[in-house]
This record gives sequence, structure tokens and C-alpha cells, in this order.
Amino acid sequence: MSATFDPTAFSEMPFGEQLMLWSVRLWMRGTTNGTQDFATLRNGFKLAGVPSAHTVLDGLMTVITTAATDPIDIRCPNCRDISDDEHLLIDVIAGLQHPGRGGATLFACRLPPAARRMGMDWAGELARTLAGAGLMLRPREVFARAGAVRNGRPPGLKQATFH
Repeated sequence: MSATFDPTAFSEMPFGEQLMLWSVRLWMRGTTNGTQDFATLRNGFKLAGVPSAHTVLDGLMTVITTAATDPIDIRCPNCRDISDDEHLLIDVIAGLQHPGRGGATLFACRLPPAARRMGMDWAGELARTLAGAGLMLRPREVFARAGAVRNGRPPGLKQATFH
């Protein structure tokens, strides 16, 4: 398995990537339909040894969902498949954990400059928080370049799409 391997199923991902994706999906579901997932998120991060990650994730996702200029595809928490945008979001965090290896394609394609700076600040804090607990994400360099633009524009949907 190479450092840029991109699993197509949630169950194939290492724990740190599963935690990242699960938390993004749960945050989105809670924001979209008002479910009470925030206590679950806090508890999940605490059990994973990164209790401060909840606040950081909230800041990051708030920037992404309020400032995105194009739609972002975030799946439901139980969805087996991983969207292009979810891979790109993981790649942002992985790129900050492995300088020069990942990318900010999602931010570059979907956020205006001021939001991009704010998003990268939050993403950097999340990357450091996860790395501090040994939760390293793998860069998706090949995937990010291939999936960054499809049909002349970035892929995705701004609202969560539950499959």
C-alpha cells in the first residue's frame, strides 16, 4: 500500500482517516437536519485522545459550509462510499501533516481568498491536533490532481448529500 492509496470504502481507511471522515459527516448531518450529534462528536474525539478536535472541526466546517463558492459533497455518516470532495478534504489535512505531499485543492477551487486563509488556519490546527495523538492521514496527491476538476469545474454539492 503506497502513501497515496485512496480507499473507495470507509471500512478500508485507517482509524485516523475514519475518525476525520466520520466527524465531518456527523457535523454536517447535525448542521443540516438539526440532529443532536455534537455531544457524540465531543465524546468520540475524547475517546480518540483528541478532545480539542471538536472545536477545531467546528471552526473548519463552519468556514467551508458558509463560504464555499461551489457545492461540496459530504455523505451521510453511514455511507460506505467516499466522495471526491471528502477525499479532497482529507488531502488538505494530510498535506498539512506531510508538507509538500498533500494539497489544498478543495480550498483553492471552492473558497474565496479570505475564507481560504481562515480555512487553512483551522485545517492546520486540526492537522496538528490529530498528529499529536498519532492520527496521521495519508496524502491523496494523485487523487487530488485527477479529481480536482471534472468537466471543466470542481466536482461536488454544497449541501450534504445523504445516500
